[in-house]
Parts: sequence; structure tokens; C-alpha cells
Amino acid sequence: MKTTTHFIVIDTEGQPILRELAIVNHQGELIYEAFAENHPQSPKIPHRTKPLKQILKEFVEIAQSQVIICHYAQHDIEILRNTFKAVGISAPQLDFQCSFELAQRYLPQLNSHSLEALSKHLRLKLEGQFFTKDLAHRAKYDALFTYQLYKHIVNEFLKNELQSQPNPFGTSRVDTPFQDHPDFRGIFSEECDLLKAILGDIKLDPNHQTKGAVVIGEPGSGKTHLMMRLAKDLLTKNRLLFIRQPNNPDTVLFHTYSRILESLIQIVPNSIHTQMEYLLANSFAEIIKSTNNYFTSKTQKDEKILQLIQGGNLKLFTDLSQAETKTKREFWQHIEKRALEWWNNNFSAAGYAPKFLQGIVKFCGYTDFNRRQIITQWLAMNNLPQEELDRVGLPSWEDEISREEASLEALKVLGCLSLLDEPLIIVFDQLEGLGLKHNERLLHCFGTAVKEIFTHVPNSLIILNLFPDRWQQFKAVFDGSIIDRVSQSQVFLNRPSNQQLEQLLNLKIQFLGITVDDLFAADEINAILNHLSIRTVLNVAADYYRYKVDGIPLPKHQLIPVSKPDEAEVERRLQQMETDMEQLKQAMGQITEFLAKNNQQNLEIFNSELFRFIPLSDSLVKRQLRNYFNEQQILLEAILSKPKIITDSDDWGKLTTLLEALMLVIFPLSVDMLHLGKRVIPEHLVIQTQTHSFVVGFLHLGGSPFFHRIKNWNELMVQKPNLKFILCRDQNDYPISGQKSQLELERFHHSRNGKLMLLNQNERLLFELFYQMIVDIQNHDLEVKLEEAMEFILSEYQDYWLFQNIKNELS
Repeated sequence: MKTTTHFIVIDTEGQPILRELAIVNHQGELIYEAFAENHPQSPKIPHRTKPLKQILKEFVEIAQSQVIICHYAQHDIEILRNTFKAVGISAPQLDFQCSFELAQRYLPQLNSHSLEALSKHLRLKLEGQFFTKDLAHRAKYDALFTYQLYKHIVNEFLKNELQSQPNPFGTSRVDTPFQDHPDFRGIFSEECDLLKAILGDIKLDPNHQTKGAVVIGEPGSGKTHLMMRLAKDLLTKNRLLFIRQPNNPDTVLFHTYSRILESLIQIVPNSIHTQMEYLLANSFAEIIKSTNNYFTSKTQKDEKILQLIQGGNLKLFTDLSQAETKTKREFWQHIEKRALEWWNNNFSAAGYAPKFLQGIVKFCGYTDFNRRQIITQWLAMNNLPQEELDRVGLPSWEDEISREEASLEALKVLGCLSLLDEPLIIVFDQLEGLGLKHNERLLHCFGTAVKEIFTHVPNSLIILNLFPDRWQQFKAVFDGSIIDRVSQSQVFLNRPSNQQLEQLLNLKIQFLGITVDDLFAADEINAILNHLSIRTVLNVAADYYRYKVDGIPLPKHQLIPVSKPDEAEVERRLQQMETDMEQLKQAMGQITEFLAKNNQQNLEIFNSELFRFIPLSDSLVKRQLRNYFNEQQILLEAILSKPKIITDSDDWGKLTTLLEALMLVIFPLSVDMLHLGKRVIPEHLVIQTQTHSFVVGFLHLGGSPFFHRIKNWNELMVQKPNLKFILCRDQNDYPISGQKSQLELERFHHSRNGKLMLLNQNERLLFELFYQMIVDIQNHDLEVKLEEAMEFILSEYQDYWLFQNIKNELS
């Protein structure tokens, strides 16, 4: 069975020639009705009573290039053929489809396939009324019922066909610019062109001064999607660096640099090379081409490289990688030497910057994945075992390096390299949580960090994606110098028109070979489009798709189709309301009884009735959260399978965020920190309940920093014998190899109040999931209340190690 939006439904009345004709379009609208003049049974309606020849000509104008749907099509064909012959016009070739025959094929169990029988069986209505014999055999009436019948059959056919297909509207959000989602270019084309124009201005500016832009839009308006479009268009030219919300006020610059490093090791679409390789190839090509400006004389290796890159700068990798190992290493050692000479001649040999440049060249010089992993971790300022550093020829970092200071120098290196390439695009996204009251210090530190980047990193466009109200808050908090730099350009993402949104829906569904008109009725499309943001429109479309294809009821908060519900639907909803009210009544009774029995605040949160009867119904919120977790788990598994930079400070920030959210539903719960004079200890939090406290720390470092921190940790643990100390380390961290470090680790592991928590893949995944869920709620990417979400994870993931430790202390 073929489906198309290019169809009309007609009904003819008359015998043997036409007396009456009605035409309904693909949206169920009556677009034509006419009666033959001089026919004794035709009603005399002005403007609709016409000569037969005129009716036929108007019919042909409408019917050309359309599939014509009729019930008992052969009967209508015969009437039209007789009428064309009677008025002396040649009958055109038209494409007919018979709804009677389709009904016989798809509803073979019925005894009758008349329009009346089918309408009653399928409960089809017109203006709230079932099919009536008194109104039958009027062209308009029969055509409108035939349209409903045809749409029902088509929908049933589509339902069977689509059940094996993924929901085309199921992925409505872009998490990072490096993802690939359908992109309707008719939306925000001017806004995208504006950002590209700013990049052009930076490139043409003799000083290559960094500029700022604020992209302002309501939740779900497409801010990150616009960044994805920039990435698709520009990644082979510009470097796009994506930074999610920082979570630790003491390490904002290090967080920014770490996320930028993750962006640089992303593969450019339709390429085998990373953004890092593009940056180095283009910048180093300019260095070599200008050898006389930077170096005293050219060598044979310089000449060979110049010859190589005549076929394109990326030949630096493809051709050299095919050379013998000794030759390849010699050339890359020469490239490293020349790059450092260029830096020292133009900038300064002091500080951390030359080391970062050396690491970038080393990364690009190796194709082996494991060696690149070592270099990536080194670039993230992690101390690695000496044997690993020896494999790639890199020195160890200082024991207590200032990561904030070093990160700013690393960013400066990237900006200076881009002066020989193209302007950088530095995108800060998911910033809404910075505006929360408990993040006041974090917000101020973020503003200071952004100001530092503007000052020290040239040739960049810094983009902040923000909600309108959050931008107003930022303007009230940051000083004028920051605001002026950040908001040199303001890009507003206003809601697209309904026509544009419908085009977007059609783009999302086109791989199925259908349109939204094939799947949804006109009133359903209106209900889908009747929302404020792009994401909400897509989410509602996903709900309607599940409703149409899988039979999953629409969420109660969604707009039901505009047509009146039938009696059965009204009855179903009343029964559901009565059930909900009864559950609420029982819950309130349980709360009253529970509170009467428990006057103390030390409530056994996890074991009490409280967590079992909180009205987080199995219907909407739980289903929404389960769908979210299933989708995010797939995304996060893909992300965690790629090289990732895990840091103590970032995990500390994630734990802090998680505990702040837990405080909404677990009372009393608070956090604190320990100190050991001026000595450095692992990043940690003391988690305090009313009856007990325990400590969770993170130590992903290696080398001597690990030794000093674990030694101080052990001393602190001895001083606090009543505290349980949990030390988290990721299973992908380098094994501890130093003898002294191993002894201190054994000492901790076998202590009475110490526990080493090795975060395996599943533990890491859940930790990231919980954190991402909170951030998504703060950014309105997940539209549930944070309290409900926390109740959900406490219920669904009771065995998670952190919740178990809280539970044990509350029990």
C-alpha cells in the first residue's frame, strides 16, 4: 500500500451522469462542492450550482497530480466517465484508489464494508455524530467520512510498518556540538551567519583581538544545536572547543582547559584526523613556509616538509606515517624542534607554555592509540609512571603544579597557534546552574576566569549560551569589563514559525519515507506545534508518535487533539481521576500516621514508607525518567568509551552537586571539609547525617603527588578514628607502581576505617548519569522537578555505593 500527502477524497452522486461532487483535501478540509444546474434533484445553492462542463474543468484542475480516494471507486469512475462523454470532453488519465477495497484487505473479518458499517465499527464521527442514513448519499457527507476511513486505514498500515523503526522525534536535544542530528537550515540561518561574520572580523583584525558573543534563548530553543551547525560547517577550518558548566570554584580554568583538551582530540567529521592535528598541521605549515623569518637557514628536512605539504597540510600526517619508523621519528623530532624555536623566538621560553607545545607536537607525531592516551593524560597535567613517560619522551610535571596558572598558559598556546590557522570558537554551555544560590562563589570565579581568557588568549570567539533571565543575572553580578567583552554581540534565538517547525518535523521523519501529514491528523499537528520551544515541540511529537504507533497513552499534561473525546474517553479519564484521588487520600493518611509515630527528625529515609508512597506515579514521571536514563546511558557509554580526562577537582564538583540535590529530599544532611595544616590532601567532602559522618575523597593522580596525598590522608585518618574514609579511584587510572606509594595504599586499604573504592565502568557510568541528570534539570533539558528526580534515583538505585553509605548511617 502506498501512502502520500498528494491525495484528495471525492464523492460523486448521480446516475448515470454527475449530479453532485465534493472534494476533501489531505488535511480533511472540504475544498470543493458543486451541484449540476438543470438537474431536478440538485439543491439551488448560489455559487455552487454550475454547468457540468465547468464542474468537470474545475475538478480536473484540482485532481491533476493527485491520488483520488473514493469509496466504491469504480462507481465514481463510471459516473465521471459518463459525464465527460456527455459534455464532449475527453476524460483525462487519473490515479484512483478505492477505500472499499482497502477496507476488505485490512479488515477482512467484517461482514460488511459499506461506508455506514465501517464508520460504526471504527467509531468514526462527523461533528460528534456517528454515520446517519438520513444524511448518506450526499457527496459532502460521504466524502468527509471516506476521508476519515482512509486516514484510519493508512494509520493502521503505518503503525504496522513503523513499529520496527526508532521514534524519529525521540532524540530532541543536542548534548554536544560534535553530535550529528538532522539540521533544518531554514531555522536560525541569519543567526548562524552572524557568528560566522564575527569570526571573519577577528581574522581580519590586525590585532586578532578576542571577541565575545552571548547566544540568548529560552530552554530548548536550539542554542547547542546552533553550535552543532557551526561545528558541521567549520570544523575543517576553525577549532570548536566546547566547555560544559564548571563545578569547582577553585579550578575553573583547569576545568575549561580539560574540556578544551577533550574537544581537541575529537575526530573532525568526514576525516580521520583530530582537531588537534588540523590545528598543528595548519599552524606548522605556516611556520615552515616562513622559515627565513623564524630560523637562520633551511635544512633538508625543512625542504622535504615543504614539498610534502604542497599536496595539503594534512600530508604531514598521512605521508610521514607511511615512512619507516626511524625516518618518521627523526622528522617529528625536527618538527618539535622547529615549533619550539618558533615559540621561543616569538614569545617566551619561560613558564609552562613550551611544555604544552611540546606535548601537542608529540600527540600529533604518534598514531598509536596507547601513546596518544599517555600524551593526553600528560597534557592534562597528570603525573604518570616514569616508564610511560619514557615511551613518549616527555618529562614529568612538578609535584605540586599550579593547574590554574598552567591552564591559562596552555590556553594561550592554543590561541597563539590559531594565529597561524583560523580563530578559535570557545563555547561555554549548560551554565544555568551557576546562577543557583549555593553557587555564588562559583559564578564569581567563572566570571574572573572568562576575563582572564579574554586577556591572555588571542584570536578567539568566546560564546556563552544562556537563558534570558540568567543573562540578566550575570549582568548584575559581573563587573562591567567582563560584560562589555562577553556581550560585544548578542544573538537572540526567537521561536521559529509553525511552518518552520513543521518543516523541521518533516526533516526528522523523512528517513521513514513519510511526512507528518501522513502520520498525524490536522488537529494533532496543531496540538504538537502549540508549544513554546523547538525541543518541546519535538518532545510532544515523540509522545504523539508513541501514541499513534505503539498505543502508549499521551501524557496527561499534553494537549489532546482538538476534536471532542468520545464518551468512552471521557469515562476513562473520570475513572483515572477517581483512582488518582483515592491514591492521594491513602498517601495523606499514611503520612499522617507516619509522622505521628516519628517525632524525631532522624527518619529512616530509605526504609520508611515515605519513599514508597511519595506520589511519583508509575505513569508520567517514572516513565519519563526511565526513558531519559536509557537514552543517556547509551550516550554516556559512547562518551566514556573515548579518551576522557578524569580529574579529582571535577569529580569533587560532581559529588558536591549530587549532595546539594540530595539535601532536598534527605534531612538532615550537610557537607564539610577536613584540613591537615598546610599539607595537601585528596579532594574530599565530609558527609554529615544527624547520627554519623563519613568522608569521600578522590585521588586519580599518580607519581609523587599520589604518594604525598595518600600519606597525608592516612595521617588524617588516624587523627579521625570515628570517621569512615572512602577513597575513590577510577579503574582506568594508571596502576600505582612506586614502592612507597604502594605501601601507603596498602596501609590505607587495611586500616579499620578506610575503604578503597575502585570506580568500575558501571559505577563511573552511574556517577556521571546522576550528575548529568541534575545539570539537565537545572538547564531545563529534562523537564521534571529535581525533588522528583532525586526520589527516583534513591528508589531505583538503592544499592549505589554512596546511597548505601548514607542509608547505613541512617538505619
